[in-house]
Amino acid sequence: MKGHKAAPFSYAETKPYAAVESLGELQGPEHGVVVLPLELAWGGRTEFDLDDDYDRAAVYKIVLEEGGMEHQRRLINRRLLVKHWDEIFPARPVRALWERRFSQLRHAA
Repeated sequence: MKGHKAAPFSYAETKPYAAVESLGELQGPEHGVVVLPLELAWGGRTEFDLDDDYDRAAVYKIVLEEGGMEHQRRLINRRLLVKHWDEIFPARPVRALWERRFSQLRHAA
C-alpha cells in the first residue's frame, strides 16, 4: 500500500536500547560467576558462569537487551564480547545497533 507504514513485528523492534560509546568502557569480569541484579534478571535465574559458553552467551544477551550503559560497563567484558560476538544472539535491533556503532563486531560475526 502506498504511504502505509508496516506495524512493528515485535516489541523488540520498538523498545529503545542502550549502547556504550566505546568498547573500552566495558570493564566487566573475564571469569567467574556474574550475578545479575533483579531489574535485569526478572525472569528468574540470576547467576551465570562466564567460563561456560552457554551461560556467557545468555548473560550477555540479557545485559545487551535489558541493561543500561552502567550495567553494560560493569557486567560485560570488552575482550569477551568481541571474541564471542557470533555466539550471542541478541534481538535484531540490538545486534544492528552494536554492529553499527562498533565495526569490529561486524568483522567478528
